[in-house]
Amino acid sequence: MRVESLNGSWKLRQSDTDRWLDATVPGGVYTDLLNAGEIPDPYDDDNELDLQWVGTSDWVYRRTVTLDSDFLDEERIRLRCAGLDTIATVRINGEVVGEAANMHRKYEFDVGGVLTPGENQVEITFHSPIEYSTCRSENHEYEVPTLRYPIDQPGRNFIRKAQCHYGWDWGPCLPTSGIWRDIDLLAYSEPRIEYTKTIQDHDGDSVSLDVIVGLDVPADEEILLAAEVADTATHEVRDVAEGRSEVTVGLEVSDPDLWWPNGYGDQPLYDLTVAVDAKTESVPGDTDAVTADGGVTTANSSLPPDPAHETTTHIGFRDLELVREPDQEGNGESFTFEVNGVPVFAKGANWIPADALYGRVTQDRYESLLDSAVDANMNMVRVWGGGYYERDSFYEACDERGLLVWQDFMFACALYPSDEDYLESVEKEVRYQVRRLADHPSLALWCGNNEVEMGLESWFDDADELEQLKEGYETLFYDVIGDTVAEEDETRTYWPGSPSSGTGMQDPYQTDKGDLHYWDVWHDGADFEEYETVEPRFVSEFGYQSFPSVDALSPVLPDDELNPTAPLMEHHQRSEGGNRTILQRMAASFRIPFSFTDFVYLSQVQQGLAMKTAIEHWRRLKPDCMGTLYWQLNDLWPCASWSSVEYGGDWKALQHVGRRIYAPVLLSTTTADDGDEVEVWLTNDEREPLEGEITVEANTFDGERIDETVENVSVAALDSTCIATVDPNRLLGGVPQEEAFLRVSFDGSDETYPAFAFFEEYKHLELPDPEFDVTVAGNEVTIEADAAALFVELNVPLDGRFSDNYFHLTPGEEQTVAFDAADPPNDIERRLAEELSLTHLRATY
Repeated sequence: MRVESLNGSWKLRQSDTDRWLDATVPGGVYTDLLNAGEIPDPYDDDNELDLQWVGTSDWVYRRTVTLDSDFLDEERIRLRCAGLDTIATVRINGEVVGEAANMHRKYEFDVGGVLTPGENQVEITFHSPIEYSTCRSENHEYEVPTLRYPIDQPGRNFIRKAQCHYGWDWGPCLPTSGIWRDIDLLAYSEPRIEYTKTIQDHDGDSVSLDVIVGLDVPADEEILLAAEVADTATHEVRDVAEGRSEVTVGLEVSDPDLWWPNGYGDQPLYDLTVAVDAKTESVPGDTDAVTADGGVTTANSSLPPDPAHETTTHIGFRDLELVREPDQEGNGESFTFEVNGVPVFAKGANWIPADALYGRVTQDRYESLLDSAVDANMNMVRVWGGGYYERDSFYEACDERGLLVWQDFMFACALYPSDEDYLESVEKEVRYQVRRLADHPSLALWCGNNEVEMGLESWFDDADELEQLKEGYETLFYDVIGDTVAEEDETRTYWPGSPSSGTGMQDPYQTDKGDLHYWDVWHDGADFEEYETVEPRFVSEFGYQSFPSVDALSPVLPDDELNPTAPLMEHHQRSEGGNRTILQRMAASFRIPFSFTDFVYLSQVQQGLAMKTAIEHWRRLKPDCMGTLYWQLNDLWPCASWSSVEYGGDWKALQHVGRRIYAPVLLSTTTADDGDEVEVWLTNDEREPLEGEITVEANTFDGERIDETVENVSVAALDSTCIATVDPNRLLGGVPQEEAFLRVSFDGSDETYPAFAFFEEYKHLELPDPEFDVTVAGNEVTIEADAAALFVELNVPLDGRFSDNYFHLTPGEEQTVAFDAADPPNDIERRLAEELSLTHLRATY
């Protein structure tokens, strides 16, 4: 098979002009216009508002490709488009060869009849997504409602395009168009492999592996199909008919190393090579067994030396199940991911597209963000349903890092049409994506949508055609998506939506079964302690906002707009009333800070406290609750949002807090139900029990040790238990609560962080202004304070991050942290010594 890539340099013009600009494929219109100097950066100031004309225009991409006669002599010639965004007409040499209307699927067009030897012109016209979606929405026989956002465009639910391109409550409205994935020409006269999938059956130390191969065969033919993995191979001779078909071959793999999620073991990956060729007289290898249907399996066979087509993918051997067992009492049901027989507490965050302009997303960006997840002890990310299915390299990176993937299908915060054309498009989208992604060991769950059932229950429950909309929901998410997933992947659970309590529409807000989205704290202004009243089985969304660093905001906003109520700063906040919510909560908990920089710092501290309260509580509920995925890991432009990693890749306070509260062993404190005592909990995600000493100290902020107790404690493997209950009034011995705190430590694990308890709002604490002693050795910084310093933040103007940050220092305690520089300078020790700065809570007022 011959492949002619069409990636690279193209030309672009607005359809009603003759002026051609340089363009890059894969890419999109906004990035091409930006690179050509035709538009300002849409992230700067409020430029986004002046650039809506891009989404209301039609655009034409063009390039030439030179082909020889040998290429054109092949029996089949196809133009393969891995991603066209979105409403497109494809022409070659002036003739229409195909139409596209779904960003989320691959298109292939037969083009042999229009190509000629020499130069050929490929032209793709992208029609305005806004005009298309608005027209479809307005002309539909009844209203299909959708949530709207402060800056958006109408009708997004009528176009199979990334929903967040139309604006969201954390992102800009930039409905781009373009050839956003690879594009190439294929020419072949022999069988071609379109996809491979595997089904694993684990039995003790061996795995029966069925390899399902999707073929495209130009003519009726007897073929040789071979597969090899982990030093085991098979080959079979089969009769296949012209066209597309599936063939399954089987292998028995002895004692493979198992793939585990991050924190539970290693992530070994094996090359699975599949080859197809015309039948030959001599089949490679020594025959061990001949199967009933003509296949030959041998432990020592080799692949055909020069096959018609060969593919290699990476697979991991693992047994994964979503366990949903009824409670012994009541109507509840578990929701636990079990890998290789071990129940896994899912620790992670929601993933949104890495940039509002996909042309800016690089592999380095993917790897940096996913490394941040792993470094923060996460083992799962949820690919949220309002963006797009990520590139192959994203899922490969998750495979390599042990990050399980909860994969939404691309529907979010709206109801959707259910006419025949729409459903047919979705069916092809789902079939393509499942075939593409099913072999990734990281992929844990298929989920139908984000908050669509919730919309039916609350946001849109007064819609005129409610019953018809409910029927459409069931048709789309059960009959089309659910049935298609069942046909294509029998190895994973299909979950109809998030949140959901299970099959059928039965109150997505239930806490005793299914997954939960909990937003009462952010959207309704409830206290952080409200998290501790909720006892869910799995929480797939919850969050609290903060501001990104001044370093992230300064490139896009002028200095006089660096104020939470400034117009342009509010433009970079898309959750309605979000800045006010942050300020109100801050005023309730903290003293008003000196500066905008201090305000940003406190907003991040506040966000970390919110998520710490929630996650520690839900981890304490283990095994009744078995997962927390906070909203959200990343940003796609510089803004105030729920992210823990800001645009540009720097960690906010929450990412550092997350690393501690997602550690395999968690020590935490909480107020007992009676409100008078403090409970100390030890949560163990390791597969071995823990034993050790717990130390509870009562200290004043200026360094006096009031009391100390030491106890021997233990916790079972994969369990959580209350190991101590203390009376703070007794421990404080009459010292006013605003002048003292508890510090709890556990000696018995390699990575356990101390826990603290404070007894008043932070604004009421009588904090002294500490003096610090800082020493630097190489890339390590050791810091000591003569009085308690809360939420100590270290900063240095270098690209990189500290191994820990936003931590508490008790009087006289030394804390050593390492600075991991992205590009370490030769004089790292001098730079740290001279340029290090720090802040802490008392320094903000």
